[in-house]
Amino acid sequence: MSSSDDFLTSLQSVQTNLFRIGGPILLVFGVVSCVVNLIIFTQKNLRKSPCSIYLIAVNIANFVYITFAVLFTTLSVGYSIDLTTYNLFMCRFFYYTSYLSDILSAFYLILASIDRVLVTSSNARTRQKSTPRLAYICVGCGTLFWMLFHCHALILVDIQEIALGYFTCYYRAGSFLAYISFCFGCYVYLFISKTFRKEVKRLFFCC
Repeated sequence: MSSSDDFLTSLQSVQTNLFRIGGPILLVFGVVSCVVNLIIFTQKNLRKSPCSIYLIAVNIANFVYITFAVLFTTLSVGYSIDLTTYNLFMCRFFYYTSYLSDILSAFYLILASIDRVLVTSSNARTRQKSTPRLAYICVGCGTLFWMLFHCHALILVDIQEIALGYFTCYYRAGSFLAYISFCFGCYVYLFISKTFRKEVKRLFFCC
């Protein structure tokens, strides 16, 4: 039993030191990389390109994720400073910002990939769909959708006491599962809907 406890203590010590040393390094490199990318893609000859618009959005989302999610995790694990357990607003804001910026980064990359498919199409009408106007519409509507989709983190997250004197910021039991089940049902309905599929094809591929 003692050897098992020693092993777990050693693992916890390794994790703490990794975040204490590696966390600040990741933060610095991540922030610098995002800033450099934003400087490049916002140049006058690039920012009019639809793909550049998507990549600008990707780097903004990554910057927000690094600034909040990585910073808070580094402070919590590496330095035992958990800001989310002292204030309910910070608890909910941390979850909301982390989820939102994480999903938006992947979403913008998907849009950039779709834009490359449009540009390389052999159909001239399909290539014409790759415009800055469409890029701004997709980024704006997509951002609004995901902001509303993840608003559950502003309501269903609380500071909970999981042990005597030990608090953590997490979802309420049962509420999150019910919400995810509802959203999954909505997704299934959309993707099996013929009308939805036809509208997507018409928007991007002129079918």
